[in-house]
Amino acid sequence: MRKKISFLFILFLLAIIFCRPVYAFSTRHHLINIGKDIVNAPLVILKGVFIKGPKAIKEIYCYEVYGSEKPEKNGWLTKKIFAIWSAPPAEAKAIIDGTVEGIKSVGDAVKETLSIFASD
Repeated sequence: MRKKISFLFILFLLAIIFCRPVYAFSTRHHLINIGKDIVNAPLVILKGVFIKGPKAIKEIYCYEVYGSEKPEKNGWLTKKIFAIWSAPPAEAKAIIDGTVEGIKSVGDAVKETLSIFASD
């Protein structure tokens, strides 16, 4: 019995030492987060279309055309055609990634809205 009490006391002291204080967000803070998430949703989609997609296409093109293991094959027409062939899937993947991040932002905004009423 004595060991249980001392173990629980030590466990309680460790919980007090290592636990961080938790504070609920104010309504103002929730509204700020909602605004950020709503504005972020379309911007992330546009970032996927106009920034991530072309960057991925450029990386694929540079790798396929100039990054060959055999330097004498660099710049061949077949390599360039394959790089162009690989461009649309890379752009599609960037668009899908942007859309997923945008939907996640909308979901976060809905969670923040519900948190106002739940007093989280």
